[in-house]
Amino acid sequence: MRSRKPLAAAFGALMLMGSLVACSSGDDAGSTDGGSDGKTKVIIISKSYQNQFYQAAFAGAQAAADELGVELTTNGPDAESNISQQVEQLASAVNQKPAAIALAASDPDAVQDTLAQAKSAGIPVIGFDSGVPGDKSGAVIATAATDNEAAGGNVATNLVGNADVQAALAKGTEAKPAVVAVLAQDSTSGSIVQRVDGFVNTAKAEIEKLPGLEGAVDVSGQQKWTQPSTNPAKVKIVVTVPPTTSQSDIQAAAGTILSTEGLVAVFAANQDGVNSLISATGDATELNRETGKYKDIFVVGFDAGASQKAAVASGAFLGSVSQDPFQMGYQAVSMAVAASKGEEVKDVDTGSVWYDASNINDEDIAILLYD
Repeated sequence: MRSRKPLAAAFGALMLMGSLVACSSGDDAGSTDGGSDGKTKVIIISKSYQNQFYQAAFAGAQAAADELGVELTTNGPDAESNISQQVEQLASAVNQKPAAIALAASDPDAVQDTLAQAKSAGIPVIGFDSGVPGDKSGAVIATAATDNEAAGGNVATNLVGNADVQAALAKGTEAKPAVVAVLAQDSTSGSIVQRVDGFVNTAKAEIEKLPGLEGAVDVSGQQKWTQPSTNPAKVKIVVTVPPTTSQSDIQAAAGTILSTEGLVAVFAANQDGVNSLISATGDATELNRETGKYKDIFVVGFDAGASQKAAVASGAFLGSVSQDPFQMGYQAVSMAVAASKGEEVKDVDTGSVWYDASNINDEDIAILLYD
């Protein structure tokens, strides 16, 4: 597979194009009828055209299109909340009779009728990112998306693999156990639940490999994730879910976590949790490794965003895991082309990437980190 490095310029070009042309305001802006020069045509539609996450996905999609010699059209509404606009764009795409369509649906229910039309027309649809969960049309035959359980495990592996974290965990005793906290926005969202599953199970397994901690890790806080320890616990993994998903409730939960006795580390499982933790620590200034109130606490996050990137770059956060939108786009187009030829396609895990202060500015990493 082609390296991302040569695609940095392509990503910049896509961002420039997005700023000049913007997303389609009607049902077919930015689209053309049919493939030029007899080329196979694929149309990819995101939840939000200007969002940097999806611009990175478009860069990956274009890389695959270039390699496979197909014509690619990118599209998406001006905001994720503009559901009717995306429905119109999907209808326009179906009317153009492309070889295949890739879609990240803003509202899966709203696109069902149009997807049924795509199926009737024999146009295969590939989901990417969140795809089209619960699709009943039968048009969506596979999805290119993050395996959130594996991604959560990636966070845990990098956290527990850190020598300073291991030293802090080793200080835990039966009387005063070390605590690893998890801030989960809710316990119902599929992606967050899977992410927490991966983190909790991997963290428990990795910590119990450390000297003196075999069987001495328990998980509590939420019944969904409760796992008692085999031996008296010296390390506790505590999952906190706020009463609602409002920013004020998430930030209040972050404040409560920070006051926990024996706290060694915190995992914020999504961007809202990360932002709340940053707000609760004075824009992360209190996490300063030398002078901060919480200088001895190791914080890890998920996804990106300007404030999280700044916290990672400064060292206030130990690091975070990003999804790989480039691979989402790349795999979605590759699968779309294969499906258009009648080849069997299956769901693909597009992976996740750990980033910290040492690699956040690397070209391969920076292209994945949206503001």
